[in-house]
Amino acid sequence: MHKNNIKKGKAPVVKESPVQPAVKQDIAKEVKKENNRIYLLLLIFSFLLYGNTLVNEYALDDAIVITQNQFTKKGIAGLGDIFTSEYFTGFFGVKKDLVAGGRYRPFSVATFAVEYDFFGENPFVGHLINILLYALTCILLYKILSALFINFKFKFKWLSLPLITVLLYMFHPIHTEVVANIKGRDELLSILGALGAMYYAIIYFEKAEKKYLLYIFVLFAMGMFSKESAITFIFTIPLAVWFFMPQHFSMKKITMVLLPMVVATVVYLIARYKVLGPMTAPIANELMNDSFLGMTGGQKYATIFYTLGVYLKLLLVPHPLTFDYYPYHIPVMQWSDWQSMVSLVLNLGLGVVSLILLKRKHVISFALLFYFATISPMSNVLFPIGVFMNERFVFVASLGFALVLAWVLTVWMPLKVKNASQYKNYALSILVIVLGLYTAKTIARNTVWKNDFTLFTHDVNISFNSAKSTCSAGGKLIEEATKEGNEKVRDEYLRKALGYLKKSVKIHPKYSDAWLLLGNGYFEYNKGYDSVIYAYRKILEINPDFEKVWSNLDIVFARLDSPDYKIKVYEELYTLNPNRFEPNYQLGVLYGKFKNNLPVGISYLKKAAAINPKSAFAIKDLGVAYGISGKYDSSLTCLIKAVELDPKDAQTMMNIGITYYNSGDTVSARKFFDKAKSVDPTLKTPN
Repeated sequence: MHKNNIKKGKAPVVKESPVQPAVKQDIAKEVKKENNRIYLLLLIFSFLLYGNTLVNEYALDDAIVITQNQFTKKGIAGLGDIFTSEYFTGFFGVKKDLVAGGRYRPFSVATFAVEYDFFGENPFVGHLINILLYALTCILLYKILSALFINFKFKFKWLSLPLITVLLYMFHPIHTEVVANIKGRDELLSILGALGAMYYAIIYFEKAEKKYLLYIFVLFAMGMFSKESAITFIFTIPLAVWFFMPQHFSMKKITMVLLPMVVATVVYLIARYKVLGPMTAPIANELMNDSFLGMTGGQKYATIFYTLGVYLKLLLVPHPLTFDYYPYHIPVMQWSDWQSMVSLVLNLGLGVVSLILLKRKHVISFALLFYFATISPMSNVLFPIGVFMNERFVFVASLGFALVLAWVLTVWMPLKVKNASQYKNYALSILVIVLGLYTAKTIARNTVWKNDFTLFTHDVNISFNSAKSTCSAGGKLIEEATKEGNEKVRDEYLRKALGYLKKSVKIHPKYSDAWLLLGNGYFEYNKGYDSVIYAYRKILEINPDFEKVWSNLDIVFARLDSPDYKIKVYEELYTLNPNRFEPNYQLGVLYGKFKNNLPVGISYLKKAAAINPKSAFAIKDLGVAYGISGKYDSSLTCLIKAVELDPKDAQTMMNIGITYYNSGDTVSARKFFDKAKSVDPTLKTPN
């Protein structure tokens, strides 16, 4: 091999001597056999690394896209809704502007719907599909790298740049979030679509057959409709060809390859606009949806570069790993913090290195440019993405890191270690150690992704300063504590839950979900009504229309026989939101039924009925209150309206009959007694 070409990281120019056709066929067959062995090996390695996820359940965001997604649970019939709705709509039931720019990633959710149609809720199938997609990704990656580095020669075929790059990429534990979490299929399908487009682009550059342009369009569209970050391959594909296939590079071919990718992108953007509207749509003013909320510009960018440093650290040393990088596991940083400055200098330094080596078309230059290009959409530098960082955000970019490490082992090291046998021993030893550590970490990490309980209660010990992690752990502990059969651990789990949730609201005092769970936890632990109401009140001070508080109060007060305490609570909550239906209705019932103060009860019930004119039970109770007060005309007006709203309410029909009877109209009374009896034959009507 030409020594200077290796030093430059460039493909050496190899002059081929004439080869007989028969010999060429034999060589091709041998290469095909060897590649098939490598493909099989990569498939086996995928199951070695992630086979233990097959016993895992659903976890984390699987609820959003699978188990609690109304569109997914329609199966194939839900595909229309999936492609015409925002990403979170199937979960929430309505479109919500939760994160910057919204989310439109229908293709991966569509695969879940098809899967659900055939297999129902079956996490084994979901995990199996993810493993197979991961294997396919790595096989495709090997095929691409083999084509790009075809002119590179290596001392040992099993220590080639393409193979070692793929192995380092495949085994890296930072990928566990993508593969072990079924929801991570959006990342898998996105990279598969982008790599598929890259593969056929390479073939097109060699053969110039137009059918490959169609393949590029279809695959790139699949990638974009899975996750929009695939768009970075519009830059990296021509970059790779320019670096490693100069003999095929031409502006005409580049244009022909980019055209179907640009068309696919435009199709995606049009569909996205039709569903989401402009990308400048407002987002919820909530820290969990905008991690930079309340920061100055300096703090924001100091924190961004801190996270870019964390990514590099996790690529070098993937420990500890966590699902949660929300505030404030990632702290608010200042430019006076050395971590941010070191990360800034390091990232700028790597950028400068990539540009210095660009002219020489060095492998390191390509690897760094690939890394920066593919991480840029998730970096928060170009635009906000709603969260500081996540391990899945470097799923594609980590290929650049693997390529650098593989270049050191397969290109740089042979220059430093002249003895071939010695080099082989050194390289294999390093590889075995690195891949062994990666394997152990990956397999162990997969067990943490078993389900929400294992994930939340494990990672809260890592992300212990995160409002989200402490809230998630607390909520899951309450859920487990109240399950039948867990009586022995109930109090222990509830105490832990309360501790986590107190910390969560201390970190983020306006975190409504954490306050709600804290109130629920107090109720389950010791029926501490004052503590429950304190937590719920905190939520209503932030959001007076927070639905779950009002519905939970019914549950909390169901077994509390203290009208005075309930009145005290609802009057306090009334001051926070006097135009809310629930406090008006509850106060109306409490004053009328339990305190026998009909004038006050009627005033509240009238307001409740005005707020919600379709509430049959509020109008019915108002009618009863009027009837007891002797205001029969008003009573009849309300009760008849209540029956119109709920024609199957036999008891209200009975009350109408009684009201007519009390007002002296026995004919009408008998008519409604008979109606009540026809609806519910078990009712006893007056003679």
